[in-house]
Amino acid sequence: MNSGKPLPRRFLLLGTAATTAGGALALSSCSVSPAGSTTVPTASGASAPPGRLFRIGKLSEINVGDTATGKANGRTVVVFRAEDRKVVAYDATCTHAGCTVAPAGTTFECPCHGSTFTGSDGSVITGPARRPLTSLTAAIDGDWITVVA
Repeated sequence: MNSGKPLPRRFLLLGTAATTAGGALALSSCSVSPAGSTTVPTASGASAPPGRLFRIGKLSEINVGDTATGKANGRTVVVFRAEDRKVVAYDATCTHAGCTVAPAGTTFECPCHGSTFTGSDGSVITGPARRPLTSLTAAIDGDWITVVA
């Protein structure tokens, strides 16, 4: 992943192929429900809602403190690498008017009306947006960043 740039197409295709060819992709710390959906544990030990895991890019392609973008289940996702082995992800849909936000260093910016969101928690820095970006469950699998979508 490059800060501010979309993921290379080969990573998007590899991630999609991995999740469709073998059903749901399972991480070592995840469990598969009887319906075939993968659940990802949260920090409290509870499981996130069932969903499919998508590889959206390689951890090595984004620096600590930077933002990047990728695709998961047909929708655009933005990612912030908070620490060496910690990432957070959000749906890239701006909460103001539905435009797609883009990575901008440590923040995400909406090109339509100028809203800016923090990378670390998705909160609004400048409006007109009033609500934070929608959080997604993100995990690290080896060198891959995965999200539940």
